Amino acid sequence: QGEGVQQDKAKAVEIFERAAKQGHIGSRHNLGCIEAGKGNYERAARHWLISAKLGDKESVENIKRAFMTGCATKEQYAEALKG
Repeated sequence: QGEGVQQDKAKAVEIFERAAKQGHIGSRHNLGCIEAGKGNYERAARHWLISAKLGDKESVENIKRAFMTGCATKEQYAEALKG
């Protein structure tokens, strides 16, 4: 959200991926949001499941919304609730 600079979404994804592989929960959640924005709900749910298991409540809510709209399975939602 820097002002006066161009956004480089590819670079952002690269940084989020690197951070997620090192265990950064917020980056994993953000990758899920990026995938959902592209319509890749299966990949989004996988990212959110990982971050939900690590304690991210927003990811649990995103999986819940995805389940309620038919974009995630009942099993994925149940797994997210387990944490």
